[in-house]
Amino acid sequence: MRLPSIFHRRLRLRHLIFLLLLLAGAIPLAISNWVLIAQNRDLLETEEKSYLTQSAQSLSRELGDYLAGNKRLLHQLGVGLLAAPGAAEIEDRLRETWVGAYLHRFSAANPNLIALRVLDTAGAGPRFAPPDSAPEISDALDEAFAIARAEGSTTFRFAVLRAANEPVAVLAVPVANDRGEVTLVVEAVLRLRLMEAVFEREAQGQVEVFLIDRDGTLLWSEGADDRTRASLAHSNLVLDFVRKPLHLTAEYTIATARGPEAMLGQVAPVEETGWGVVVHKPVATAFEAARKMVVSAVLASLLLLLLAALLALVISRWVGHPIRRLIRSTHEIASGNFGMRLEEERVVAELSDLARDFNQMSGYVEAYVGKLREAAQRNRDLFISSIRAFAAAIDAKDPYTRGHSERVAELSRAISRHLSQSEEFQQKLWIGALLHDVGKIGIEDRVLRKGGVLTAEEFEQMKRHPTVGADILQPLEDLRDMLPAVRWHHENWNGRGYPDGLRGEDIPLMARIVAVADCFDAITTDRPYQKGYEPRYAAEVITKLAGSRFDAKVVTAFLRAFEVGDLVVEPGDSTLVAQLEAELPAAVNT
Repeated sequence: MRLPSIFHRRLRLRHLIFLLLLLAGAIPLAISNWVLIAQNRDLLETEEKSYLTQSAQSLSRELGDYLAGNKRLLHQLGVGLLAAPGAAEIEDRLRETWVGAYLHRFSAANPNLIALRVLDTAGAGPRFAPPDSAPEISDALDEAFAIARAEGSTTFRFAVLRAANEPVAVLAVPVANDRGEVTLVVEAVLRLRLMEAVFEREAQGQVEVFLIDRDGTLLWSEGADDRTRASLAHSNLVLDFVRKPLHLTAEYTIATARGPEAMLGQVAPVEETGWGVVVHKPVATAFEAARKMVVSAVLASLLLLLLAALLALVISRWVGHPIRRLIRSTHEIASGNFGMRLEEERVVAELSDLARDFNQMSGYVEAYVGKLREAAQRNRDLFISSIRAFAAAIDAKDPYTRGHSERVAELSRAISRHLSQSEEFQQKLWIGALLHDVGKIGIEDRVLRKGGVLTAEEFEQMKRHPTVGADILQPLEDLRDMLPAVRWHHENWNGRGYPDGLRGEDIPLMARIVAVADCFDAITTDRPYQKGYEPRYAAEVITKLAGSRFDAKVVTAFLRAFEVGDLVVEPGDSTLVAQLEAELPAAVNT
């Protein structure tokens, strides 16, 4: 609960307006940007996946169409050989001279054709191949021939010419007679230059292209290192294709020369062969456009937020200016400057009305407070006058102490100033000192007016005046703070005073000050049994009594006031010093 309260006390209206305006612009902007970023990110990612899908499908379709076209050509070649006039037995017909010339023209018309064989079911027939044909090509042709003859369907095999590192396709196309019996098998080794061109075209911008067979074995790749090719066979994409040869898209991690890398891949089957074309690229690269879009959107949002913050700052300062002036004016009034007025600025109607009403209210308050101050001053003057009249009435009972209470009050205030006491304390002390002898109203006039030394009985009666005075003032709530000066101004620092025998710091400071002032006035004032002494001598006597009868700190303050002339009394006769020394205790106690 502490931190919120501190926050509330320090929060300013202009800050609140700024925050509200900023949030009013920032929240809709953030929500709209978040929605747009999410939508555009999904759109860009979908487009990237669609691009990979289209690439894989395009590659597989072009490769399939190429192989399917050559399959049809080879099948037409075989059908033509069977339909042409010639020997009835196929093995005899294949040995005829025109067949070789026909096959030669066919090979010349197909530049992608590397080798061509037309064989009967026994494996005999014309063969056209370069003299330096690699053994792997012959092995692939023999394997394809055996499968095509046994299964009666076209067989495709993939091979690589190691000398030129050139991919080739081996086709074995069985041709049946009118009775549906496989009579001959047309085989060809085709260059896959189209595939090389297409793969090179697609393998741009960190895109890697692979050709796999139905078992997931890597047949050919473009743009991939050895570690990537080895790792691809165990990826989720290839394993899923082996289980079910469909168009598939997946994200997976493979080992590369740069280390493990997340990939986005697409595989598309080649319908004629059962092979699969795999196209993949790093996820970071694939979604780079989406990432750049997000960064651009965030930067644009931050720029808009900055502009919104500047606009909110300007508006909050514009709106908050008259409010701040109103706050300063209220502070001035709170500190007592009721004459403060506001200019009626035409910012908005409400603020102008508020300034006008404030000025009117301030005028009312100023007039009312002025009346209150006048009434308070009259009451205070009446109160002080009443106390003075009361003190004067008490002093009037003893014609020899006339003016004593006023002098003790002034002396006490001077001493308290040199003790660095507050104005409030000085005022209360002055009133307490003025009333310190109020208890003498209960003392018989014969005792008060006695011209000589008091008897023990009379002195005991005189000692009652502090408690009588305290009892008189006790019911008065406004004078309770002054009671210490009335009840204990005859207490001694050593504990031998009256009426309660207090000592040291137990005696209230107010009473300790009045005791010194009372003593000083008693010594310097004319009495029936003695004439007043010089103030200097009175100061010396009080100094001797410091630490026994009076508080040494109060005596020190008294001496400072005396030295600077703050204690002004009429001087008496200095010839009676010896008599004062003898009669001092009795004189002070009265």
